[in-house]
Amino acid sequence: MEAFRDEDAYQKVEVKVTDDRRSYEKQTALEEALRSLLGLKMATSGCPVLSELKPMAVHHLPFANTDEFIMRSVSHYLLQQYFAKRNHQTPDWELKGLVERNQRLQLVNQALWQRIHSVCKGDSNLKALLNFFSMASSVSFSLESQLRKLEAKMEGERG
Repeated sequence: MEAFRDEDAYQKVEVKVTDDRRSYEKQTALEEALRSLLGLKMATSGCPVLSELKPMAVHHLPFANTDEFIMRSVSHYLLQQYFAKRNHQTPDWELKGLVERNQRLQLVNQALWQRIHSVCKGDSNLKALLNFFSMASSVSFSLESQLRKLEAKMEGERG
C-alpha cells in the first residue's frame, strides 16, 4: 500500500501474476491491479473477519470482474455447505450465511477505508479499495439479482 499511496489510479501498468499452476498477464489501470492484490492480501491477513475469505485465496483469480467474483463466492460457499451436510451438520442452501458474512466484511471494509483514506495522498489505493468493496457489497445488497443474471447465463449454456 505504501508504495502506491501517491500514484494515479488510472495510470496503465503491465501486471504479471504467477503461481505454481499458471500465469496471468494484463495491461490495466493501477487500481485494478491493486484491487486484485488487496483482495488476496486482505483474505490472508490475520483479521478474523477477513480470514473467512482465506479458503478462496487458494483459488485466487486475478482481475476478476463482478460476475466472476459472485460465481466464485457463491460456488465456494455452496461447496462449504456440501461439506457441512456430508459431516452431518445443517447446510445453508438459502445462502443466508453468505449474505451475513459479506455484511460483516462490509463493516471491516468501512473501517479499513477510514484508515487508508486518512494516510493516502494519491487515489490508487482508494480506488482499488472502493472497487473491491463494491464487488463484496454486491453479495450483500444484490445477491438475488446477481444470481438471476448468472442463472440466465447458465441456462444459455444448457440450451
